Amino acid sequence: MGIVFGAAALLLILGAAVLGRAFGSSRLPPAQDGPGGSKPEGCEGAIKAWDDARQKACNAKREQDAAQILAADLRGQVVAATAAHVALVVAAVITYAAAAAATATIFGIPAGIVLTGIAIGLTVAAAAALLVLVGLTASLTAADDDLLKKIGNRQAWDNDVTRLRAAINGACSTDRAEAALSRPALC
Repeated sequence: MGIVFGAAALLLILGAAVLGRAFGSSRLPPAQDGPGGSKPEGCEGAIKAWDDARQKACNAKREQDAAQILAADLRGQVVAATAAHVALVVAAVITYAAAAAATATIFGIPAGIVLTGIAIGLTVAAAAALLVLVGLTASLTAADDDLLKKIGNRQAWDNDVTRLRAAINGACSTDRAEAALSRPALC
């Protein structure tokens, strides 16, 4: 019988993890594609490609910032769920101990029965809190994976901006390159 309950508990935990990951992934905004690395033609082509790359680098920065905020929010929720789970487990253990102590005498048996019922309720609540915690942790994992992807995407766009800046310096006259590169940053 214990094996059946153990298997059921394991399936519930795995189900919570899978559903948490799926839910966490479904609420993530899509990331823009990384740079293609194509070589621009001439001075004006390099300037246009540099402007486009700067805009996409700004977009990638905003996406990364949003992903960091989401991951930080989920971390806070995981901490709160962990605290709730631990508090419920501690309360259940203390209540079980109180029930055991109460049943030590004949007069404490009714109180022990009531306390055991309360402890069982706390145990069920702790199990539910554990499932919520597993789901939130899986959502956090999905958010962290997305954040890493967006950090890599931002770095790729920043590198492309640097590459295209060098292309402008190589393809344009000094005056034209200085005029193009002296424009303020987009973000």
